[in-house]
Amino acid sequence: MIVSTHDRNEDQDRRLRLKTQDARLARMAVEGAGLSPWESDVLVEMIQEVYFSNPADRPLGGGQLRYECVAAGEGAGKPIADCRLQTVVLSLLHSDDHSVPGHSSSALRQYRIQRLTEEAREQGGLLSQEDLAQILSCHVTTIRRDIKVLRTDLGIIVPTRGQQKDIGPGTSHKGLVLKHWLQGKEPLDVARDTHHSLHAVERYIQHFSRVAFLKRKGFHPLQIALTVGISTAAVDTYLELYEKTHWKTQFHGRYEEIDLIGARHHEAEDLKKGALSQDERSKSERSRP
Repeated sequence: MIVSTHDRNEDQDRRLRLKTQDARLARMAVEGAGLSPWESDVLVEMIQEVYFSNPADRPLGGGQLRYECVAAGEGAGKPIADCRLQTVVLSLLHSDDHSVPGHSSSALRQYRIQRLTEEAREQGGLLSQEDLAQILSCHVTTIRRDIKVLRTDLGIIVPTRGQQKDIGPGTSHKGLVLKHWLQGKEPLDVARDTHHSLHAVERYIQHFSRVAFLKRKGFHPLQIALTVGISTAAVDTYLELYEKTHWKTQFHGRYEEIDLIGARHHEAEDLKKGALSQDERSKSERSRP
């Protein structure tokens, strides 16, 4: 069941109000609590993570919709009428869509199937083939054929309700992309071999690398989510793959690279934050009588 806003203009107004409130809260944190601009932004993100962790409460972005599907914990053989439902936010349209290799309608549909099912899974829901057919406005036999192509040609198991027992950290599309990279392939080769856009592959690699580095530094998943700027559900997905791979010798080269690049990145971020804090202190001292 699609649960989207009835009035697009009303939803746009709601998003604008939220952005205005975010900016107001950040300004109050700087002026009232003495936080730096960077610290105030993190505070706003933390509040959003706490209060909008439920997809039903989350404001919709452009190209998104709310959808009710079966909760991930419900068994595949259980009648839908008896199953607990989960509201999820899905990206029907995404900036990566225009750069999907192949440029055909079937290639785009197969990419969207992978993205939609993984988005639902990360939010505690599982889409069925019938759900996908409704969302993508096609026949269920088309969805079934696409899922078979993905499994046969690429080794990707789409996490639909009927396949939940087969899903592991290396069989989803995101996991497969990262396993190719961990094995030593360059992003361009990974994009070609997995039928993904280069932009999507580079984003997955960047997020995974930062999550893995922070995990190795002892960060809590919520701290990782706030630092990287992704949801805790996405962090959990990356950590699942990390736990399955970080101890294997064939991946040690990539993890050494992650440690090296991660240390440089966070050293640069610390310097930037220190400069911001110093700048704020200077402004405060100049404003004193």
